[in-house]
Amino acid sequence: MDMKRLYNVAIMVVVALAATIAVSCSNESDTVLTKQQDDISRYLTSSHQPKLVEESEVSAQPNPDPHFYTHWGLNIFRYIATYYDEGREDEPEVTGKSTIEIIYSAYIFTGSKPATSALYATNDETQIAELERLGLNTEYEWTTEPLRVRMGKDEMLDGLETALKGCRKGDSVEVYLTYDKAYGKHYVGYVPAKSSVVWYIDIVEVE
Repeated sequence: MDMKRLYNVAIMVVVALAATIAVSCSNESDTVLTKQQDDISRYLTSSHQPKLVEESEVSAQPNPDPHFYTHWGLNIFRYIATYYDEGREDEPEVTGKSTIEIIYSAYIFTGSKPATSALYATNDETQIAELERLGLNTEYEWTTEPLRVRMGKDEMLDGLETALKGCRKGDSVEVYLTYDKAYGKHYVGYVPAKSSVVWYIDIVEVE
């Protein structure tokens, strides 16, 4: 085999190898993402208490005021536990320009109701007390002050902002995010790369 032909074969092998690696990485990411999407949907409709239906199925339910979840694509899922509360419609609504104050607990989500061991951030005094009971020193790293956030100012995850729009003061909200709408492929604090997360949020103020 002459050198030119050998060189061309080598290039073809490198290109094929690169394509194989790219496809493998893509397939790996797609597999992780698909599993997270399936895990969230399955949890909300089967294990979650109460069991939820997708918002598009509400009109077909035989019972009045069914509990439902909303989703944007298959990456952002929201459940408003207080949706049917009396007087809710009179409370101020969260918009893209609101300033809000929230009490929250954020967990790594693995397909079932998160345990305290999956908690990575909170300002909920009940959760902080539980962490202290388990032996964690929370004196310097944790606060019970409501988190004040200006919507549209890149002060929280985009997926959270999307899910919080349309919520109202007084709402208790659960937001589930696949890794691409959370922290992506990066290891952030206590959160491993490609982690799906869930935030439990109480909206205590809307301006």
